Amino acid sequence: MKLEKNVKLLLSFVAIALLASCAETIDVEYPVFPKSKEGRQLQKFVGVNRQVGLVVQKPEKGLWHQIFGESSFVDQMPSKVFEAFDKEGYYKLIDVSKRADIANEQMFTLTGLTKGQAKLGKLLNAEMFLFIGYQKPYTSCGQETKFDAAAAALKAVSIATGGNNNEAVSKLTGYRAVLIPLDATLINVETGATMKSVVSKPYKHFASVGDTGCPGVLEAFGEALDDASAQIKERLSPQVKTAKIKIFVKDDNEEVASLLQEGYEEASGETPSMKKAFEQWKKADQKAGGKSPGALSNMAAYYFSIGDYDNAIKNFEKAMNVKGGDKNYFREMRKRVEATAAVDQGDK
Repeated sequence: MKLEKNVKLLLSFVAIALLASCAETIDVEYPVFPKSKEGRQLQKFVGVNRQVGLVVQKPEKGLWHQIFGESSFVDQMPSKVFEAFDKEGYYKLIDVSKRADIANEQMFTLTGLTKGQAKLGKLLNAEMFLFIGYQKPYTSCGQETKFDAAAAALKAVSIATGGNNNEAVSKLTGYRAVLIPLDATLINVETGATMKSVVSKPYKHFASVGDTGCPGVLEAFGEALDDASAQIKERLSPQVKTAKIKIFVKDDNEEVASLLQEGYEEASGETPSMKKAFEQWKKADQKAGGKSPGALSNMAAYYFSIGDYDNAIKNFEKAMNVKGGDKNYFREMRKRVEATAAVDQGDK
């Protein structure tokens, strides 16, 4: 009798271990906010929103004449700005200028956009808008002393071999300073609340070390625009990081397991959608009556991906308290989410 009881207990442990190990791994993007007062404000403003319509004001040629002269490059400004903001950002950007069916001149002004944000947001399925305008740009030339790594290496070799290389390793070098004063406004579609940021720091594009000439404007412009957009993203967007997260696909209940698998396929397919995956995992949780550790953990992964850290923590805790799950994994993930969610509380 005792042997039979021990065998049943052993089989139970084996079943739990098998369920805990039946997980796939996917890469999940999640937001990380600055650990500061500003980061806390941004986190509160952004919430779980990620779908952002990008509206770039059409540049006035007179404003940019000093930079481009008579060049037609100014006409490419909106597309160049979109490209700069679309690089490795957290937000899923919607290029409003490509929607000829709804775009109009008023939309490309801040006043026009704020008046029609609710209607436009619904049409585009946008949760926020990022409006990019411009203040007056400027460019100038200058010179600074720069370290010549190649000359330093040759000098080191010369010294090591008993040579006499007297070439300077610090050389006067020309640069082109370009200020692209992007004036950005982030708008919450639902509330109409706004956050603003203006680029005020110029970018310096240096010539080759030792070349005292001033680089051309177009040569410097691309890097200057990337730098300006990075300054805006640093203030108005969280960083995006990627983590490998377990997605559980097995359950004692076949219907629950099927829903978990369907969710995994949505999250890992050719066009991954954590939102669609969540819908399946939520059904699995309901089907299991809140007793599926896999469904709870998978839902926690979704909440983590959208920055809803409170619900992510709650669901990992629920998964820990349900029989049959990988408690160590759930505990570690809860700690990870707590660490990610933490911001500096000292500067209020």
